[in-house]
Amino acid sequence: MKVRTHMIAMSFLVFGGLGQSRQTSVGAAPLQHELESPDWIANEEDNICGISDLKKVTNPAKVSYDKLLDATPQIQELKHKGIDPDSTEGKALRKGAKTLITKTCELVRAAKGHCSVWRVISHKDGRSIPDLTDEVIEKF
Repeated sequence: MKVRTHMIAMSFLVFGGLGQSRQTSVGAAPLQHELESPDWIANEEDNICGISDLKKVTNPAKVSYDKLLDATPQIQELKHKGIDPDSTEGKALRKGAKTLITKTCELVRAAKGHCSVWRVISHKDGRSIPDLTDEVIEKF
């Protein structure tokens, strides 16, 4: 029993106790899914293809994901046939649409010489980010 009590006490010292959150410093921002870079601002969920590490981004492009999704043959079929998006067939069509978007964005990205494609990305200096939406839709 003494060994168990000693181990529990040691774990409190090492891990800071139960139910406490770990903070790195006073006033530190909470953990987010936002990627950090000295220049680029984006969330990791918004990366479609290419480099996702903002420290390595040099020439990104962006797309209107909703516009791409609506333009895919899979989503057009889903809407035309009135298929429930949450049905098995609807889920398969949506998955196919997402795969098509990713693969087509990758093709256009490589052809245009961009390092990555994002749903949303900006630069701290306000520079314009090329939009590849129309080029991607043309490839569908």
